[in-house]
Amino acid sequence: MKITLYKYPAIFICSILLLFLSATKAVGEDYIKNIEVGESSIKFVENEFNPPAYLYLELKNNGDKNVANLTFEISYYDAEGYLLQKAVVKNALTDSLPKKETRKYRIRLNGDVINIEHEQYPYSQHDKVGDFDIKILKIKFGRK
Repeated sequence: MKITLYKYPAIFICSILLLFLSATKAVGEDYIKNIEVGESSIKFVENEFNPPAYLYLELKNNGDKNVANLTFEISYYDAEGYLLQKAVVKNALTDSLPKKETRKYRIRLNGDVINIEHEQYPYSQHDKVGDFDIKILKIKFGRK
């Protein structure tokens, strides 16, 4: 008898908690629309022994919140437009992106000789890369 007495308040509390958690995730997904990716290019530093690739990226925050960091996906295509590789870059920003501002970033794209699937740039197929596309996956908000 006592179990059924506490069953309904427990279900109510759990449902409110789940609703709140899904609402905060939806806010982050909706805020992605406020971030514009401007000019972007990939350049190599030739004076180092193993020349690393750097992504030069311009981001504009059209929203009303500061963005502390973000995760994005880069899709690399060959000259004919066929997909070569997708790579996810987590916590990419070196500096936060304030609200209503535009900033330029330089992000080093890591390579992995042992496990090629974890490369952030297809170094083994460097000569085949013709174009790339950037898609923002996740945003972390900063303090006000």
